[in-house]
Amino acid sequence: MSKRIKGADGQTYKMVSPSDSEARKRTIEIVLSVVSMIVSVISLASGFGAAVFVDAFGGGGIYTGKLVLGILLSVLAFSFVFFLNKKHTLFSWAIIVVGIILLLLCGDFGIAGGIMFIITGIIALIRK
Repeated sequence: MSKRIKGADGQTYKMVSPSDSEARKRTIEIVLSVVSMIVSVISLASGFGAAVFVDAFGGGGIYTGKLVLGILLSVLAFSFVFFLNKKHTLFSWAIIVVGIILLLLCGDFGIAGGIMFIITGIIALIRK
């Protein structure tokens, strides 16, 4: 968006100002979210062996269910990154909340992914 202005010398100059509709680049958030999802899915998938073993001896499938829910939450938090340009604050907080749920719900296997998603959400909040 440009506007023509007259200078003190009488000449016409073009004043260039950034457009409000121009979307902010979210490369850092996308890269951190991809890394967070990969770390989260790998750590949660590594826990399936232990969960199956525990569920076989009376766990009732709850441990496997927690890990599956953790993987679904990781994919959900990853998808929120692509909506950051629409509603920045809402989706930044949503990423933080999903990271906290992942951190608390999945035990030892959700710690790394949860912390990384919380960091991704905080960086998305800071970068307006």
